Amino acid sequence: MKFGIIKERKNPPDKRVVFSPSKLKEFKQQFPQAEIVVESSDIRVFSDQEYIDAGFEIVTDLSDCDILLGVKEVPLENLIPNKKYFFFSHTIKKQPYNRKLLKAMLEKNIEMFDHETIIKENGARLIGFGRYAGLVGAYNGFRAIGLKENAFELPKVESLEDLDAVKAELDKITLPNIKILLSGTGKVAYGAKEILDHLKIKEVSDALYLTSKFTEPVYCMVDVMEYAKRSDGKVGDKFEFYKDPTGYESNFMPYAKETDFFIAGHFYVDGAPY
Repeated sequence: MKFGIIKERKNPPDKRVVFSPSKLKEFKQQFPQAEIVVESSDIRVFSDQEYIDAGFEIVTDLSDCDILLGVKEVPLENLIPNKKYFFFSHTIKKQPYNRKLLKAMLEKNIEMFDHETIIKENGARLIGFGRYAGLVGAYNGFRAIGLKENAFELPKVESLEDLDAVKAELDKITLPNIKILLSGTGKVAYGAKEILDHLKIKEVSDALYLTSKFTEPVYCMVDVMEYAKRSDGKVGDKFEFYKDPTGYESNFMPYAKETDFFIAGHFYVDGAPY
């Protein structure tokens, strides 16, 4: 079986790739019978030479591959008929803007394996937003505040080498006196929390957050039973909510009224209150 790592062609350009050179090498060591080639790319975060140095062939034609691996949607004109593709198609929720992509894949007899639908044995998604989504999302929020308030300037994340460089840039700024709300208690939320804690922003309880004024930046981390409540007034249970969110209503507005900067780190499921 022959695998091809495709060049990302969606605009704006995406530097990400499914396999780094080192991880692709691990793949080859674990499955030596697999043939793997890498499509040449001038935008990928890893250069063609890095893949060559790891022992892989760089090609410009993937038509002889059986399985093609990518990150984002493949433009219609670049879809190769009769192949198996792995990428985020953004069609699972019947997104109208990708209806043409779904139709094109059907017309070209393409077998689609969407990263979004691949799950572990316990039913949890294998690939999804995680720590780095929280880290970058929080950083981008502060960058926006700096631009909006003309208070400070932070460079784009894509121009920075690594997380240490991101934190070094944050060390240069002085935050205004703002109240920050962070929702969620998963990997995304804790990635964002890592940025807030690095900035030495004081964490306060929801009771204090909702009732007090502060002379320094503060943040409050809320779970689902804070921003949602049972419609009948009874005490809610988050595991009950996870199974069936009907019967719950939003309790977010009291927090929204006190918030200058909201970081959404929670998972939203169909049927849950907004």
